Amino acid sequence: MNGKLVVACGLVTLVTQVGALQAQQGDAGQLYARNCASCHGTTGTPNPAMVRSMGAIPDFAEPRALAARPDSVLIGAVTAGKGRNMPAYRSRLTPEQIRALVAFLRTLGRRQAP
Repeated sequence: MNGKLVVACGLVTLVTQVGALQAQQGDAGQLYARNCASCHGTTGTPNPAMVRSMGAIPDFAEPRALAARPDSVLIGAVTAGKGRNMPAYRSRLTPEQIRALVAFLRTLGRRQAP
């Protein structure tokens, strides 16, 4: 299947889930849904179509993946971006929004824990 078609199909599926995520999560959840969920998945588990297209994407639903990354590392990644696949958000989000987004990421791993 064409890579662009796979990504498009993944995004169509995502659109149906984003509204529910936004309703559940408040401001930080809405930031995540708008800026992160297309690649990192609505629950923190990476979108498989995006992984196939771009390569490895951290699984934020996995508590150990988050525990291995201090807030400063996550804030830096969101602020400055990572490589050519993850854009920098320093001009799109305020420092407060970025910190709220990182705090929200921490909740994703806790939701999946038994």
